[in-house]
Amino acid sequence: MIKFKIKIDELVWFTFHLFIFVKAFTGPLTLYLAYIRFAPIALMILLVGYKLCIIIPKKLSYILLMVFLSIYVLIGMNNNSLVSSVFGIYIFIPFLFAFLYSTELYQRIFVNNFKFNLFYFLSCAVGIFYVNQFGAEWIGAEQEIAGVTKVVSRDWISDGMMRNPGFTGTSVSSATLVIITCTFLGYTLLEKRRFISLLVIFAVSAYLIYLTTTKTTMVTLGFVFILIFCSSFITKYIVKTIFLFLTLFSYYCMFNISNVSTGMLTNTMLIRMYQTWPNAMLLLETPLQYFFGKGFGSIGVPTYYFTPALANSADNMYVYLYVIFGVFSIFFSFFFMMKFLSFGLTLSKSTKQFLIISLVILTGGITSNLFEASFYSVYGGVIIGMIVSEKKERDIKLNPNYQ
Repeated sequence: MIKFKIKIDELVWFTFHLFIFVKAFTGPLTLYLAYIRFAPIALMILLVGYKLCIIIPKKLSYILLMVFLSIYVLIGMNNNSLVSSVFGIYIFIPFLFAFLYSTELYQRIFVNNFKFNLFYFLSCAVGIFYVNQFGAEWIGAEQEIAGVTKVVSRDWISDGMMRNPGFTGTSVSSATLVIITCTFLGYTLLEKRRFISLLVIFAVSAYLIYLTTTKTTMVTLGFVFILIFCSSFITKYIVKTIFLFLTLFSYYCMFNISNVSTGMLTNTMLIRMYQTWPNAMLLLETPLQYFFGKGFGSIGVPTYYFTPALANSADNMYVYLYVIFGVFSIFFSFFFMMKFLSFGLTLSKSTKQFLIISLVILTGGITSNLFEASFYSVYGGVIIGMIVSEKKERDIKLNPNYQ
């Protein structure tokens, strides 16, 4: 009899890779295999359940977290519906998976990753150039799944220019995968002192992001290019200062409800600042909701499916969390901010790379939506999971020479 043994670490990496693959080729894949999008999510649910069964008996904090999330599922059911609330927590699955397995995934993502990132960088380049020249049948195509109409790949025009999604589902997803893979590739090329290749990678990335018309990603790419040449010490303080500023800026804009603009804005960042973020706060209709939040399913994708009259994309992880969890989200944000600001006291090459990737992911989470954006959610889960993990375990992963 042949014994079949599954190594959890290998299964975790396979699931992560499958998720990235499906999202990187969402357009052509799901056009013909509509349900393949659920394969990595199903594996993630199993692995999240397995992990929780192991750690809940050992850690009181996770018992409290499960109780807390269950309460907010009930709050979501009360304010919205059962289906909307369940769908709201379903959206968090990729993030929770990456968060719970952050230390296992870190080694695979941050070490010996050149071929992995080169493959997805080239896939983005081919997809964007192909769509730019020939268009694609998956753009604007719709599918009916369980009674819900799902757009395969978003057809979106901005300032008369198509927001090119390539093979992915949206232009933002395409730009996100470009900047993530470019950052990893650029850092590797810098270490090997292959400066011409590094410049080519960044130049091609800039053009690809230009074709997606994702302006904030272009700005972030500029910061990444500068930071990879800076010392670890300078990088640490620049990254932390930028993230602190963007966090405070987010809270200022979202609570500045009196400054909501009803005019016609064309700049996407101004739309977020003066319309999307403060309008999201108007979803909280009572003082009780303003304090406790409205629960799962109250904002983002669930509202577009189940309560379209109240639909709001949030486009900011802090706004998204506040509408769901109310003031408790501020406590979570403060805890994470303190962890992040104290992170990296022992600097190494690995720490510098980690900080630069953190800038890419967390900045994207603030200017779009970390939890609903495919690539930001899984990479963000790893980043946040590593930052809030036990210090000794984290330091061993980030610095092989740690004693």
